Amino acid sequence: MSNTPIIPSSHRDLVERPLLAMLATTLPDGTPQVTPVWFSYDGQHFYFNTAQGRLKARAIEKTPYVAILIMDPNNGFRYIQVRGSVTANEAEGRANINELCLRYTGSPVYKFGPPDEVRIKYTLTPEHIQVLG
Repeated sequence: MSNTPIIPSSHRDLVERPLLAMLATTLPDGTPQVTPVWFSYDGQHFYFNTAQGRLKARAIEKTPYVAILIMDPNNGFRYIQVRGSVTANEAEGRANINELCLRYTGSPVYKFGPPDEVRIKYTLTPEHIQVLG
């Protein structure tokens, strides 16, 4: 049996819909940084992506612990917050960004960056889940 916290059914729609997650990381100087990201959820882990060398990639490399917040666009006081450790996987980065692109845009191929851009797939293992609303 998994020790992964469960998302309550009352907030399951927030992870099933293609909403943006606000990703909070800690920069190497200790300051916080927040950025919107596409994500997916498989019932146990969250997945998100970025290009190699970007600020969030450098932050996660230094401190592989993040938080995401997914807010109901119709009610700002209804949200889910997830905190946990993150692992990186460059080998699956391009396939993952294509999956996320399909989820968010309907296009099966991500074309918003150079085709040779190295993408990193991140796996967030929830350690704490908080819901409101």
